Amino acid sequence: MTHAQGVLVAFDLGGVLVRICRDWPQGCRAAGVACGADPSVSDPATVQDLVSLHQRGMIPDHDFFEGLSRCTGAAVAAADARRVHQAWILGEYADVPQMLGEIVASGHRTACLSNTNALHWEHLQGMPFFQRLHHRHASHQMGLEKPDHRIFAAFQDRVGASGSGILYFDDLPHNVEAAAALGWRAHHVDPSRETVPQIRAALRTAGVLP
Repeated sequence: MTHAQGVLVAFDLGGVLVRICRDWPQGCRAAGVACGADPSVSDPATVQDLVSLHQRGMIPDHDFFEGLSRCTGAAVAAADARRVHQAWILGEYADVPQMLGEIVASGHRTACLSNTNALHWEHLQGMPFFQRLHHRHASHQMGLEKPDHRIFAAFQDRVGASGSGILYFDDLPHNVEAAAALGWRAHHVDPSRETVPQIRAALRTAGVLP
């Protein structure tokens, strides 16, 4: 395999580099909060709208948590919704910092493009892997969210790479499809298994790692 040159290796964060809760009951357990009503079951359309606004930076945290509470008819208090939200990120997958270090040592740039929000972004910035990313871009800062093609196009402009020059990893198939539509070499990652072995296999196939 010929060693790839000038590749930007880009990652989604939740479900790819970091473990996250996959549903409300898991979030409640992580937060030590009585589960009660699940907002996404009580009023799925409103929750979807709230999440979209929040991760595009269009509403403040307070409004997001109050909105989730209203979706349950106040069965879940806004303060408990905040606790669940703050417990949502569970930690890095095994060997993530080491893998990023190897990518950088091999002469390639690293980046993230994540649908997230200000509270989660602050948490992510304190994790060991974060400083090993050359480019860090988040939906709440860009006012756009995946899979909107505009966020991928804006990302390309910001990182100075495009098309097959970007190797991208995401846990959501519709985001992978949107990236692939711009010519990115996009790969789906299964978040239920350790992700680094999956990513390493693709990096070796691409010639990014030996």
